[in-house]
Amino acid sequence: MTTYKPAKNAQEQIEYLKTNKKITFNSIHEQQARDILFKYNYINVITPYKHHFSKFDKDGNEVKIDGKHIYERDVEFSKYFNLFKNERLQYPIIIKNIFGYELRFKSIMAYRILTSTEINDENKLVAYLESVRLRIPMNSDYSDSRLEHVNNHIKQLEKSISGYADIYCFFDRMSLGVSLTIFSGLDQGLQKQLLKDFKSLGMNFVVKNINDFIDKVFTLVAIRNCVMHCNSLEILVRYYNPATHKLRKNRNKKKYAKMINELSIEKQYAQI
Repeated sequence: MTTYKPAKNAQEQIEYLKTNKKITFNSIHEQQARDILFKYNYINVITPYKHHFSKFDKDGNEVKIDGKHIYERDVEFSKYFNLFKNERLQYPIIIKNIFGYELRFKSIMAYRILTSTEINDENKLVAYLESVRLRIPMNSDYSDSRLEHVNNHIKQLEKSISGYADIYCFFDRMSLGVSLTIFSGLDQGLQKQLLKDFKSLGMNFVVKNINDFIDKVFTLVAIRNCVMHCNSLEILVRYYNPATHKLRKNRNKKKYAKMINELSIEKQYAQI
């Protein structure tokens, strides 16, 4: 059974920061810092950015003693808060771009599917989804765990069909992640047509290969889920698995950082 650390009130957090992280409170005094931690939470303001100020060895690895970072110099609380603010100030434009992308992705994919097939009842829709599910392993090199995940996505979709007024609502209510799952199992000819459609709208991320495109959208989905849950993009970029503190490899970090930068510039597809 996992034992949780007892919660600290705002003043206890301030004392902990002074004692354990050598944080000082000059440009932002302690009362202001308590208010910031109360409104935005320690896990958002401090946790994602502590690696900026902790000790690293000559090989660039974080130095820890008993699992804890080492801090050798005083750091103003304002430096943490500025990192938090600068990250969160990106979110409105990122969200706007993702909304625009998601709307067009789902709409165009539904249009191409529904105008190129004869799905006129629930049984045919289930059969179509089954064909998509069976095609995914042939279209991709997904790991067994990811295949299990996408299989479960489609099985859940099949069970939910009767809950929608019509097939148009069924496709419209899909999340971007589920829509991407469907895309990954489409006939390759239809995938190519859709990639051509997306390219015409500047939505293909300048890639020509279907699997590269899927990987780009998969990265976008992860960013979408992060910002829509008010989580830290810094954590998303650094950690493959935050629960186990498993860091991403540098190539993977760059992939996420590049997509975040891409989404931080207003896009034409975000305009109505």
